[in-house]
Amino acid sequence: MAWDDTKEAEDDFTSDDYNTMVTDQKTRTKASDDAGVPTTTPTMIGAIYVDTTNLKIYVATGTSSSADWKKVVSQ
Repeated sequence: MAWDDTKEAEDDFTSDDYNTMVTDQKTRTKASDDAGVPTTTPTMIGAIYVDTTNLKIYVATGTSSSADWKKVVSQ
């Protein structure tokens, strides 16, 4: 389901519409972290990965393979 900015939840915050919007937004997470170099394939261009062991940050430049993670910050 695509995000729909025009969709409004009912007053009840447990409504199906609200829960669907929140769940959909969570699947669009742009940042993740783990120990070590990223080995997964990015799910979206611009995603951010933080290597918590080596204190390095990577940004996804593609979605084809784990080689699409490019290191941008290193301590």
